[in-house]
Amino acid sequence: MMKKVLIVDDDSDILCVVERILKKNGFDVISTLRGEEVVSKAKKFNPQAILLDVFLSGVDGIEVCKCLKAQPETKEIPVILFSAHTNKEEVMKFCNADDFLQKPFEACQLVNKISSNIEKSSTHH
Repeated sequence: MMKKVLIVDDDSDILCVVERILKKNGFDVISTLRGEEVVSKAKKFNPQAILLDVFLSGVDGIEVCKCLKAQPETKEIPVILFSAHTNKEEVMKFCNADDFLQKPFEACQLVNKISSNIEKSSTHH
């Protein structure tokens, strides 16, 4: 079964890069530039992980993460924040994110981080 990942970043260049890396590594990828769409996409697509940029235009990643964690259908999905933000512990605690990927990142870091979060969450169910 393909592992589904939802990527959210308002920078389309980053989305493209991340999509390419993940697809090459056997992931099924859906992406959006808009934080407003994340919860509905997550419910429809039911990804095994969500990679979420902290600084989105419009509604920010922290709000999006709080929404995801507040809904029964999406609260179990691991949310990995990614950002150049350095204050990651505080940010993660604030919105209950599962993990954090520092920008800029290496392709292998990205793949490992997503894979390990998917594995972790699938052992919980």
